[in-house]
Amino acid sequence: MKDLNNTTKKILFGTVGAAGLFLASSASVNADTTHHVVKNDTVWDLSQKYGVSIQSIEQLNKINTDTHLIREGQTLTIPTTGKTAAKTATKTSQVTVKAGDTLWALAQKYGTTVEKLRQLNGLASDAYLIHVGDVIKVDGQVTTTTTTNAQATSTVSSEANQTSQAAATASSEANQTSQAAATASSEASQTSQAAATASSEASQTSQATSTASSEASQAASTSQAATPYVAANHVTYTVQAGDSLYTIAQKYGVTVDSLRQANTLGATLQVGQSLTVNDPTKNPQASVAASQAEQTPAQTTTTSQATQATQTTQAATTTNQVAQTTSQTTSQPAAQTQTSHASQTTQTSQQTQASQAQVATPSSYSVSALLSYAQTFTGVPYVLGGTTPAGFDCSGFTQYVFSHFGKNIGRTTYQQQYAGTKLAVSSAQPGDLLFWGAYGSAYHVGIYLGGSSYIAAPEPGESVSVKSFTYYQPSFAVHVN
Repeated sequence: MKDLNNTTKKILFGTVGAAGLFLASSASVNADTTHHVVKNDTVWDLSQKYGVSIQSIEQLNKINTDTHLIREGQTLTIPTTGKTAAKTATKTSQVTVKAGDTLWALAQKYGTTVEKLRQLNGLASDAYLIHVGDVIKVDGQVTTTTTTNAQATSTVSSEANQTSQAAATASSEANQTSQAAATASSEASQTSQAAATASSEASQTSQATSTASSEASQAASTSQAATPYVAANHVTYTVQAGDSLYTIAQKYGVTVDSLRQANTLGATLQVGQSLTVNDPTKNPQASVAASQAEQTPAQTTTTSQATQATQTTQAATTTNQVAQTTSQTTSQPAAQTQTSHASQTTQTSQQTQASQAQVATPSSYSVSALLSYAQTFTGVPYVLGGTTPAGFDCSGFTQYVFSHFGKNIGRTTYQQQYAGTKLAVSSAQPGDLLFWGAYGSAYHVGIYLGGSSYIAAPEPGESVSVKSFTYYQPSFAVHVN
C-alpha cells in the first residue's frame, strides 16, 4: 500500500509539474511587457516564463551579465516576441553536442531559449538530457501553421486539463486499489477473528468437559469417602478427654489413616464420640490388667519386706533392752558384747532395707526398648514447645521418651547436654543423645539409632522421623547416666 501511494504521488507531481512547465514555457507576451520582481525570482526564471533569452532581458534592463542579480521590488521590462510565424523553411545552424554541454548552456551561448531549442529539435517539453555526438539545431524558425497567442494558450490549457484528468484518473485508480486492498485486509482480519472465536469456543468446551469430569471425579471420591469401611474384626472406642487420633491409634496398634477410613470424622474429635477401630493389634484393657498384675506382686513384696524390716528392728530393740537389763546385773564386758550384737543386727536390717529399696526402683533400662518406643512416635508433628504426642519439639521428644523409662534428663537442650557423660560422635552407642552446636550452647538434639541414623523432631513443618547425619554432622554425643 505504501509503494502504491508513493507511486500515485509521483504521477500527480510529475504530471502537474510538466503541465506547469509547458504553460510557462509556451506563454507569450505583448510588447512593452513589464514584470515586478518578487522574492526568489531569477533572470533565468523570467526567461523561461516569458519565452525570451536571458541576454535580451539583461541588455534591456542593464543587468550585470556576470552576476545576473535582480532585486525584490525591481520593475523589469520584458522584450517582445513575434505573435505569429509564417510557414517557412529556413536554413538552421547546427552544433554537435560535446562533453559538458546542456540545453541551458547552448541556449545561453547562442542567444536563445531552452524551449526554442526543444521546439527546433523536436524534444519533449520536459526534456533536459542531451548526449555527446547529438546534432542540435540552435538557430532558425520552427515550421508551424500561423496561429494566435490565444489559440496557443487554449491548446496549452486543453493539454493541461487532459493531463490533470489523467492524473485524477490515476489517483482514482490508486484509491480504488487502496480500497480493494483495505477490503481484502478487513476480510482477512474478519476470517482471523472468526478462527480465533472458533478456537476460543473449542477451548471453552474443552474446559467445560474437563470441569464436568473433575466434578464427577470429586463427587465419586466424596461418595467413597462418605462410606466408612468396617472390618469384620473391629472394636468400638468412646473418645475420652485428652484423646487424639494418634493416641487412640497407639492404644490399639493401628494407624491414623485406618481410623479415618473406618469413621466419618470432622475437624475435631468430640468427647463421648464413638469410633470404630478395624483390626486392632493391641488390647488396651488387657495391657492395663497386665500392668496392674505386675504392680501387685511388687507391692506385696515391698510390703512383706517392710514388715520383715520392722520385725527385725523390733527384735533388735528387744535385744537392746535385754542387754541393758543384763548390764545392770552382769559385768561390763558382757553388756558390751550384747550391745555390739544388737548394733550389728540393726546395721544388717538397714542394709537389707536399702538393698530392697534398690530392687524396687531399678536404674537400668533396655536400649532396644527405648529405641522401639521412640520410633512409635514417627509422624507426630513438630510443635514449638511441644512435650506430648500431640506435638513435640526436639528436646520435648527426647525428654518424653527417656522419662518413660524413669530417666529425668531435663526439659531443654541446654539441660540435656549435661544429663550424662560427653562423648565424641565416633564413640556414641545406640540410645545416646546426639547434639548439634558447641558444648554448653547446643541448639538441637536427637536419639542415636546406630550407623549414621538418628530419630528426632526436626523443625517446624516436619514430623518426628528417622534421619541420616551424613550431610548434617552432630557436634558431640552424651551417654545418659
